[in-house]
Amino acid sequence: MKVLDTPRVGRSGNLIFYPSPFGLCARQACIPRNTQTPQREHVRSGFAYYSRGWRTLLTEAGRQLWNVAGAKVPTAKSLTQSGFCSGQQHWMAVNVSQFRVGEPTLWTPPERVVFGPHPVAGLSLTNGQQGLRMLLNVIGPITEKIMVFGQAPCSAGRSKRRNMSYLGLLPDPKDGVADILALYVARYGEPKPGEKVFIVTRQQKNGWESPDHVTSEIVPGEVHSPQSVVQGPQPEANGDARLQAAGQQAPAQPALPLNPYMHNGCTPGAQGYAETVVPYSQEDGKTMTKDGMANDEAKEGSAKPAKAALEGGGGVDAPAGT
Repeated sequence: MKVLDTPRVGRSGNLIFYPSPFGLCARQACIPRNTQTPQREHVRSGFAYYSRGWRTLLTEAGRQLWNVAGAKVPTAKSLTQSGFCSGQQHWMAVNVSQFRVGEPTLWTPPERVVFGPHPVAGLSLTNGQQGLRMLLNVIGPITEKIMVFGQAPCSAGRSKRRNMSYLGLLPDPKDGVADILALYVARYGEPKPGEKVFIVTRQQKNGWESPDHVTSEIVPGEVHSPQSVVQGPQPEANGDARLQAAGQQAPAQPALPLNPYMHNGCTPGAQGYAETVVPYSQEDGKTMTKDGMANDEAKEGSAKPAKAALEGGGGVDAPAGT
């Protein structure tokens, strides 16, 4: 949720603060689910190896070299500010990247690499008779290793990537395209028509990595959606076939009633207690109004108990002398 507070990032108590396009937001802190996968365990093993190697594999002179080199490497920006890496952070970043792509350990800090134009232009998805094809267009010469990251198939309405996983190195291109379908299917399976696929490529050389190049595409093909309109009863196919074979025409199906059910609001008619309309009538050339009929019925109703008492002979005293 969005909060009004001083700019901050990270954890404070049981809340996690983070910036968003709409301002400072906070969410409840929770322990994420630790999903064990072979790819994740492989990278974790390399991270643990070089974390221990800072004190067990390097000498004091080697650590001083990494400290001097790390002081020149800026860290990622946080709240528009950035610092510089420590020697251990620089050692870990370089050699874990080397370990991920299968390169040997670098014992001394490498010189900073200046990357040229990114050779991967974009993603192309085709779904024809040969099945799905996932191709990356290569528009320039490949001089460094290119790491390929992917995201699980998602909704076509999503516009930003998230939760990327390392798939492998870019295969050798043929005729200007590199097929990465095998890398993607091995991690996430084959995407369905109508889903969006995000792919990130990154150049790597001597432990240094270039900025991400993001590309995405929607899987083509027919998207089957359930019918939302409920149809009436349909004639049986076998019965129609028998009638057509006999030269007869199938009877027409009765049309469904189309009486509109309209909402009348909170009117007396909708509540069920509307006043009954009294019909008007003419007797002896006189027009009887609704009020006149009501008054006559009231008078007649009040005279009925007295008449019944007189006829019954009880309940009313007779006048003297009768």
